[in-house]
Amino acid sequence: MSDGWALSGATPTRPPSLGNAAVAFALLMTLASCTSTGGPAAMDAATVIDAGGAAGGASTGGRGGGAAGGAGGVTASGGGGQAAGSGAGGTVVDPAGSGGQAAGGGSAGTGADAGAGGEIGGRGGGTTGGGGSAGASGGRGGAPVVDAGGTDRMDAAGMNDGSVRPARVLLYSFSTLDIPSVPAQLSIFKQKLEGWQYQVDQSKDPAVFTDTNLARYAAVGMINTCFFPFGANNAGTAESQALQRFVQAGGGLFGTHCADVTFQSVNPPPLYNQLIGGRANSDNYTGDNACRKLGDHATIAALPGTFTYNGNLDNAAFVATDSVVLVKCKFGGGSNADTAVSWVRNEGAGRVFFTSFGKVDKDLTDATIGDKHIVAGLGWVLGR
Repeated sequence: MSDGWALSGATPTRPPSLGNAAVAFALLMTLASCTSTGGPAAMDAATVIDAGGAAGGASTGGRGGGAAGGAGGVTASGGGGQAAGSGAGGTVVDPAGSGGQAAGGGSAGTGADAGAGGEIGGRGGGTTGGGGSAGASGGRGGAPVVDAGGTDRMDAAGMNDGSVRPARVLLYSFSTLDIPSVPAQLSIFKQKLEGWQYQVDQSKDPAVFTDTNLARYAAVGMINTCFFPFGANNAGTAESQALQRFVQAGGGLFGTHCADVTFQSVNPPPLYNQLIGGRANSDNYTGDNACRKLGDHATIAALPGTFTYNGNLDNAAFVATDSVVLVKCKFGGGSNADTAVSWVRNEGAGRVFFTSFGKVDKDLTDATIGDKHIVAGLGWVLGR
């Protein structure tokens, strides 16, 4: 094949004696022979056609309102339209991010989803993943959209891994330190998640950390899980390994405050702390803390550049080398530590967000850091 064409198994060639106009006419006639009733031309598994009629290799697809896919093929619509695969196994992706995704009779066919090395996004603003931009031989329109996080992972069908996980979240809150406001925090998170159409399970039982059980969830929230998060004096090796496999497969991991005040006597920091992205020591401060955001990320986009936080923060003595610190705060007294407070990282196909904010329920409703940062972090690990 050349130039991404594959029309019912025939590759158009240019006769030596024909001019450009004649070649164009021949190609149009070939396209016409593939046209199906009631829609745009039906292409084979390697071809997508845009609304203006320009064909290309499997890519981000057309501009105007949807192109039809042939047997086993992949189609995509730009401009907000949603295409429908006309053949068995067609997959539809909406790179304009209108939130909808549909599938034909089976999985994607033999054609590449996004051309050479590319990936196409959908759902809620759609994103291009780390594997590359849209295919090199695409149609004219339907450019992919990249979110502020910029680190999305895609699955083989071109969708964010999180989008194909069950719409259920586990809120886990075992702790060897009693924090009285945790039930109120769980209630707030549950309300937010249900508003996003997720079901919510709550547990304090470390036995939930198995491969089979975690496969039921899109994300796990570690809500103030202090000191020994998997049971008193339990090293949590098996549980941490199951949690790591869950995240590597595309699950989200969300942690608040005490979720990194764990395994403080273990050196080097164990797998759990590597996974959550850091570990706090015993140094902490309660009072006014001078905070600032760093860089550009979806979870801090709504935060002011600098702000004062009144509450309790822990000193993150260890931050994993691949954690991206988003917020730092300088204690207003005590050791006057200038410490990392919030960060993100990727583990395989999954996302991790941690913040030392959130010891008490008022943090979750605070006008500065509540919905705009803590809750935004929960949304981010879910791919929202």
